[in-house]
Amino acid sequence: MKATIDIPDALYRRVKARAALDGRAVRDVTIELYTTWVGEDLPQPTGAGDQATGAEWLARWQLLGDELLSRAVDARPASEIILAERR
Repeated sequence: MKATIDIPDALYRRVKARAALDGRAVRDVTIELYTTWVGEDLPQPTGAGDQATGAEWLARWQLLGDELLSRAVDARPASEIILAERR
C-alpha cells in the first residue's frame, strides 16, 4: 500500500542521511519503525543487497555532507572564511 505523509523537511533529511549511512532505504526504515511500533517481529534480511554499489556509497557520503552542512554555523568553505578574515 502506498501512503503519503507530511514530515518536517529537517527531520526527513536526517532520516534519509542516517538511512543512507546504514545502506538502507527510507522505505525500509519506515517499515521497521511501524513494525516495531505495533509490536510485530521484523523479517530477517536475506543477505541479498547487503553490499552497497559505488553509487549508493557515494550517495551516503553526499547525504552525510548535506546533513553536516545544514548544521554548520557558517556554510562557506574554509578558504572563503580565511580570505574574508585576512581582509
